[in-house]
This record gives sequence, C-alpha cells and structure tokens, in this order.
Amino acid sequence: MAIPKNSFILVDYVIRAKETGELIETTIEEIAKKENRYEADRIYEPLLVIVGENRIIQGLEEHIENFGEVGKELQVEVPPEKAYGVRDPSKVKIVGMRELLKNNIVPEVGKTVELNGQIGIVKAVTGGRVLIDFNHPLAGKTLLCTYKIVKVVEDDAEKIKHLLHRRYRRVPVERFNVSIDQNSNSVTIEIPKEILLDRDLQLVKAIVAEEIYRFIGKYNTVVYVERFERSAEAVAQSQKAE
Repeated sequence: MAIPKNSFILVDYVIRAKETGELIETTIEEIAKKENRYEADRIYEPLLVIVGENRIIQGLEEHIENFGEVGKELQVEVPPEKAYGVRDPSKVKIVGMRELLKNNIVPEVGKTVELNGQIGIVKAVTGGRVLIDFNHPLAGKTLLCTYKIVKVVEDDAEKIKHLLHRRYRRVPVERFNVSIDQNSNSVTIEIPKEILLDRDLQLVKAIVAEEIYRFIGKYNTVVYVERFERSAEAVAQSQKAE
C-alpha cells in the first residue's frame, strides 16, 4: 500500500543500529525507559510525518511512501547513504589547541564541540593538537527502523493543529482552536494563551501559514487571533469596586 505525498500521518517508531542493536531513537516512552534512553524533558508520542517533506531519514520515508500500511508494524533496513551518510575521512581533522582556546573551547576526549559552524566530537588530545571528528555520530551506520502508522490525518483542521503542535510539543493538540471558512478559503487559528508571550511566536505563525499553503493547498488566507482576557479575579475585584 502506498502513502501519497503530502499525506499527514502519525508514526511510532524504534530506530536501532544494525550492528549492535543499540537504541538510537524512539517515540515510545516505555521502550526508552526500558533501555535507559529516557529523556525527562522529551514528549513521547507518535510523530507527525508529512510524506515528501524530508524531515525524517530518507530510507524510512521512502519505505513509508511505498509500503506503509495503517496499523501494521513494519521494519526496514536503512543503509548509511539513506540515513546519516557514509563516513568521510576528510571530516576528521587535527586542530591546534590555540585555535580552540581562542574560541573558548576546552577540549576533552568525547566532548561535542562546535567550531566554525561545524559540530564534531573530540577523539584525541595530544600536546598542542586535537583530533576532532566532524562526521555525524551516526555516519556510516546501517539502521534498523521498526515503525507503525498509527493514524492518517484526513481532516484539514486537525492537520493544522498538528502543524502547530509540532512547534509547541508541550501544548496538547486539542488546545489549538482552528476554524475553516470554505466560502472564503480561509483559516482562523486562535493562539493558546500559554504561548502568547513566546518570543518566536511571530516566526512560527509565518512558517505554519506557509506550511498550510504548501501541504494542504486549498486555502488563501490564514488569520491568527490572539485573545487577552481579564482573569475572573480581576473581574470580581472590578465589580466590588463599583
């Protein structure tokens, strides 16, 4: 069964390194806890995948698009070139200690560092020279991906809620109030009060509007409503004063 491009699906997955069986990533809290990979600040829930968006590793997305089936657990082996790339020896570099210290970096073996916009892992420190591997930590690894499509999201308002939710994972999907006017081809979104003061809100609104146009396509206008209401306590105090 093929899943068409631009489909909105919710996916649970477990990704492991083929050679060692090491858990790389999962959306399932129980598995993360069982294998001591649980992150307390992470939200564990099915991931929104828009087929063709290329936000997940290529090999997994291709398998979903060509063989995905709702409710069925599937597995795909993903080679490095369709995961995090093959290892590139030229990305393992020797850097002078003086240059690192100049950039406020104190090198230690195993430490992740950022230098000139590149992220790498310190492999060795010898005298005044430091060996840094700028390959992705998973480069060269074949991955085993087990996944299940939990749901295909069909309703446009629900799709929009999930677009917002993936930017604000701690705000439940149902907290986003979305209404659609088919006559004017417009979407109205009421912003939940808990994110009204978020400093990135204006950027998120612009991005989500463009995603609506790109992936849903049938709407010409997106309107955001920001509602600041007096608290019940303030209203009560005002009434008393009168």
